[in-house]
Formats: sequence, C-alpha cells, structure tokens
Amino acid sequence: MTSEMFQWTYAAITQGLIIGFCTAALIGPVNFLAIRRGMLGGFQPAFLVGAGAALVDASCAYLVFAGISKVGFTGVLKHVLFGLCVVFLLYLAYGALADVRENPEMMANLKIRKQLQFLEHPFIMGFLLAASNPFTLLYWIGMVGTLHLSMEFYKDLDLAGGAPTSFFSAVLVSELVWFSGLGLGLHYSRNLFNRKALKRITWCLGLLLLAYYLFMAGKVFMNLINTGGAPLLQ
Repeated sequence: MTSEMFQWTYAAITQGLIIGFCTAALIGPVNFLAIRRGMLGGFQPAFLVGAGAALVDASCAYLVFAGISKVGFTGVLKHVLFGLCVVFLLYLAYGALADVRENPEMMANLKIRKQLQFLEHPFIMGFLLAASNPFTLLYWIGMVGTLHLSMEFYKDLDLAGGAPTSFFSAVLVSELVWFSGLGLGLHYSRNLFNRKALKRITWCLGLLLLAYYLFMAGKVFMNLINTGGAPLLQ
C-alpha cells in the first residue's frame, strides 16, 4: 500500500467512524423504534433494530463513496422505487397502528397476524424503516460530498476494496457501537419504570412512529406528483 492510499484509507476510517456515530445518534424514527423495542424486550431487540438500520446506512455510504450512485433515479426507475417505498411505508404504518391500538380482537385475527408477522423481527423492522426512506441516499450523497473523498479523485483504486470498504466498515461499526450502548442503557433502566409508565412511553413512541410513516409516505407521494419523471439526483 502506497503512502497516498494509506492516508486516504485512514481518513475514510476516521471520518466514517465519526459520521456513522453522529448519524446513529440523531433523534429520529430508528432511535424511537429502538427505544420502544428496548423498553419492551431489553438489549437484544433494541440492538437488532439498530443493526438493521445500520446495514442500510453503511450500504448507502459505500455506494456513494465508491462512486456507484452517480446516475441517480430517473423516469420509470424512480416511479417504481418511490412507489414501492410508499407501499412499504403505508404497510409499516398499518403495523404500527395495530401495535398502538393493542386491539386483542384485531391481533387475534389469523389473517392480520400473518400479514404483520414479518414485521415482528426487530432486525427486519429496523432495516425496512431505513430502507423505505428513499431520501437516505441523498443524505449520504451530501455527507460524503463534504469529505472530498470521492472515488472520482482516485479512479485507479479498487472499488471493491481499500477506502470504500473501510468507510463502509467504519460507518457500520460506529452505528453498532451506538445501538449497543443504547440497548444496554434501556436494558438496565427499564426496570426503573413501573408497568403503567412503560405502557405510556411505548404508546407515545408508537404514535410518533405512526406519524413518521404517514408523513414520509405523503412526502414521497407528493415528490412523485411534483417532479413526475424528472431526475431525483442531479
């Protein structure tokens, strides 16, 4: 490894660790979901929610860092992708509504239980929550663009290894560290609340998640109406 490649890889790791940790620590739906799951089940579900979202973030970071995402989403591809995102978000909202209502008759319905079964796994929930937001990629385009570490400046380097892989790993590890700490904190602190307080907290977090799903679904749908087939990424 040359001196230039070593310095670039080192910069990718250090900045990836910082950005990944700050991204995971942002107050938002992933942390709301992780806290809700952690309040109910302790460390493991809170960590798995974060792990699912961290995998999406790290993958987007790699795509942008390696210069693979230059083309963007246009035309039919954009309509298909955004349409799927709207469907996923509305389905997640449906699951959140069923969860918040805690309707025994509703959840006893075998058809509804089968529909929501795949949402029950915390890793899947965290992954879908992050992946159903098409603007996640835009976030990473903006973040990586501020680092001046794009592959376009180092076209002779291997896309599959070196700095892009180091950046992916750094983002993933730093986000997992955050969610590990969050999960441990929830695991040992949830016993400080009585059953009634826990129910109120999880109910409020469920409402926040429901509001987020509906808001994002509306935002994605309006973006499709306003831009038509125009490019999302300029």
